[in-house]
Amino acid sequence: MSARWFSKKTDDVENYISSAQTLDPTEIARRARLTEQAQQLASNNLPNPQSSILSNAESQVIQSIELFRQKRFELLLGELQQTQADISKLNELPDLQNVWLIETQYDRDATQLVSEQSQLIRGLASNAQKRVRELERFKVQNKIQREPEYPLGSGRFLRYCLLIFLIVVEALFNAEFFSEGLSTGLLGGFTYAALLAAVNVLMSFFLGKTLVRLIFHSDPAKKALGLLSLLLTLTFVFGMALGIAHIRDQLVIESVNPARMALTTLTMAPFDLGDLFSWLLLAVSISFALGAMADGLTIDDLYPGYGAQARKTEAALNDYMDELDEVRQDLEEMKSTALAELDRSIEKAQSSIAEYRNLIDRKKQIRLKFDQMIHDSNRVLESLLQIFRTENEMHRTDGLRPAYFNDIPRLKPLEIPWVEHDEQQLILHTRLMQTLTSQSQDIRNKLNETFLRFMDRLTYVPIETLDPLKTDHPTWQD
Repeated sequence: MSARWFSKKTDDVENYISSAQTLDPTEIARRARLTEQAQQLASNNLPNPQSSILSNAESQVIQSIELFRQKRFELLLGELQQTQADISKLNELPDLQNVWLIETQYDRDATQLVSEQSQLIRGLASNAQKRVRELERFKVQNKIQREPEYPLGSGRFLRYCLLIFLIVVEALFNAEFFSEGLSTGLLGGFTYAALLAAVNVLMSFFLGKTLVRLIFHSDPAKKALGLLSLLLTLTFVFGMALGIAHIRDQLVIESVNPARMALTTLTMAPFDLGDLFSWLLLAVSISFALGAMADGLTIDDLYPGYGAQARKTEAALNDYMDELDEVRQDLEEMKSTALAELDRSIEKAQSSIAEYRNLIDRKKQIRLKFDQMIHDSNRVLESLLQIFRTENEMHRTDGLRPAYFNDIPRLKPLEIPWVEHDEQQLILHTRLMQTLTSQSQDIRNKLNETFLRFMDRLTYVPIETLDPLKTDHPTWQD
């Protein structure tokens, strides 16, 4: 019965120890029936006054406290090992000193990009400069002191649309006149009128665009040729209009061969038109032909060849500027990537240092818990032994005190492992972070300086001397 009772007490205490977060000496003494055991031994004057061996009750107390200490030690050791593993992961992050390599890497990448594109840009710059000199030489040779004037883009497109519009309108306007002498009616009249209008308008446009503009040339011989061309063009316009009017007359009288008969009447009696509508048709044809000639003149700069020379120069300049701008965009993207990498590195480093500091604080808390647990277990051991021994002394009949009651047994030593250099690493990283933050603006400035230096290397010809057309181009300092 005594053995079963003792075993039951042991199980009760161990169950309490297994679930307890802190040791309560009063609760342990109650569950272990420490006072009852002390009184029972005291009734037999035990432990023996000369004994140096602890009683079973005292041994059970020590065993229970050792069990608690071991369980708490294992839990704290697990927390510490996990915390140390987290610290090790942070130590595996790239060194903060690598941030200073961002500008070096940008310089290396920019050098490679510029080396790959420099030959192409140099060639485009040379071609642009050549075209600019040719244009300046053209202006000097032809005594031109103004900028070229000609429609661009949508304006040029509208001029060609106007040409088509003249043909269609003249065809629609003349269709009614021609339909009177055709069996196919209005549709046939439109077809006939469209063919004649196309010849009339397109030929006038072509002569105005090419030969008539020679009247604006500075060379007297070419100016004379232009005047002669104007006279020939007007002769063509008037002759074409008369021919169209005579064809209409032959269609009205239902001539068998209206074109041949119109040519005969045109040579024999050019102004002998059949009715008022033929004269109206003559006026319409002349008006639209002159309009087409004016369209041909104004579709380019009035001075012969100036517009074409200016467009070649502008195309060469745009090719150079476009390629230069494309490389600039690539360099800017690389610079933006480098700046973003710098910001990410600083942010990551700040976050890492903050987490490092939290982990070290957690380690300190674990150490404090461990020290507190050691202190509490020693205190509880002393308290429980004092309860047992005091109760035993009070109920002994021999009035004696066992000699070993004056000593408190030592618990098994426990030591938690500790890594001392973590705080030194935190101090080092914090100092590096402070230095990096203070110098981050210098790194940004160096990135901008590197960008401008490479753009200067690519700008083989100064932009202001390469732009005779006064077009707007970005400056690399913007």
